[in-house]
Amino acid sequence: MRRLTVCWFPFSHSFLYRLLHTGVMSDVHVTEHPARIGILLDYTGGRLLFFNAERGLVLFTIRHKFTGAAHPAFALEKAGALTLHMGMDLPEFVKHS
Repeated sequence: MRRLTVCWFPFSHSFLYRLLHTGVMSDVHVTEHPARIGILLDYTGGRLLFFNAERGLVLFTIRHKFTGAAHPAFALEKAGALTLHMGMDLPEFVKHS
């Protein structure tokens, strides 16, 4: 089983998202904190996309050949709120990529 870990670290002038996948750490810097982050799994295309849900900007893409079931799991490191919206329409930018 492979795991993907996403962590968010705020800095004074930017925001850092740190993604860990198959032992490789990748840093993604953004200049504004997205209020909502979308996650899209393109199972047959072998892509997992993280995007700014308001602006439709891709933050990070992971390419992976999926061969078994994909099981999402979400957790918060500190007390807070996490809201999941399932089955939303595909964003326009994804339909054309």
